[in-house]
Amino acid sequence: MSTTTVQLGDRTFEIDEAKAQEAYAAKKVINGRDTMFFNILPLKYQWAYELYKEMKNNHWEPEDVALRGDAAQWGSISEGLQQAVQMLMGYQATSGEITGAEEIYAIRDIVTAPELKLVFGRYVHEQNTQQDVLVHVLSSLQLNPTACTAQFAEAAGKVKALTDKHLVELDREADMTELANKQAFAKNTFLFSQCMEGLQFYSLYAVVLEMGRTGKLTGTAEILSNLLRDAAFRCELFRKLLIELCQENQDIRTDAFDAELVALMDEAVALEKSFIADHLTGASSVGLDNDILNGYIDHIAARRLAACGLGPASDQSPLPWLDAMFFPHEAQGAHTSQASSVTDFEDDDL
Repeated sequence: MSTTTVQLGDRTFEIDEAKAQEAYAAKKVINGRDTMFFNILPLKYQWAYELYKEMKNNHWEPEDVALRGDAAQWGSISEGLQQAVQMLMGYQATSGEITGAEEIYAIRDIVTAPELKLVFGRYVHEQNTQQDVLVHVLSSLQLNPTACTAQFAEAAGKVKALTDKHLVELDREADMTELANKQAFAKNTFLFSQCMEGLQFYSLYAVVLEMGRTGKLTGTAEILSNLLRDAAFRCELFRKLLIELCQENQDIRTDAFDAELVALMDEAVALEKSFIADHLTGASSVGLDNDILNGYIDHIAARRLAACGLGPASDQSPLPWLDAMFFPHEAQGAHTSQASSVTDFEDDDL
């Protein structure tokens, strides 16, 4: 039996070369051999395992950030800025429902490569952390969760209307070799991650994080920056998944399909700008007027599109200090996996 050496971090494995060749060839984003989660060797999607490790090493607990100072400050915060915080808590409470997050589980089940399934497992953990954030912030600031959700209801309804209009319910048993099903999978991946989690209500985050920069509610701002870092990992996961999917299934990316994705982003941008005009009039008190926020939303959208190969790189950011939180992976272009042939384990896939 001919064997090959595979190294994963500081661990070394000897595996049957013929079986490794077969397993590697069978790995695909969709329509590959469905196998057990732990059977990830040999790695084909190196980036997925590395992203999983990054996400795991980024573990944090909301309770690690004390909010006593924020609670003492709350009464001195202007009504408009209080409203921004409350609406952001309303978003955290309802984000899964309004952005169609339940479809994430269908995407996870349809994906076949085990290292991709592994990183999805970490994704679920981060959703649980989001609920812990709600408990910690709402209790510390003594905010009424029902009132926060009600305050956010109008904006939530508009966003949900966008996902209801465009999100395709994925059938786990559908024939994923059919072009229509593959494009539905790709469309959902883009809509959920780049247009929803990667753009919607980032204007709210900007306002609260700017408050933190000026010494207001610094603990809440720190917690929200941690949440944004988690979201950035998830956006990067789906971006890379989309790129790999389209690389392996070159019939997906037609001019018409690309135009459809750009149109989705345009709708999401218009929705966010409408939210800014209707609900963030108090943001000017921290130096963020509508023009600045609108410009930043355009910047985010352009970067999301460019990273997916759907447009040119964006112009200079109007709020560069936020980019480090929103784009920690510097996803400027449509990068693909760097994995090479299975016969090159030692150099490329470890």
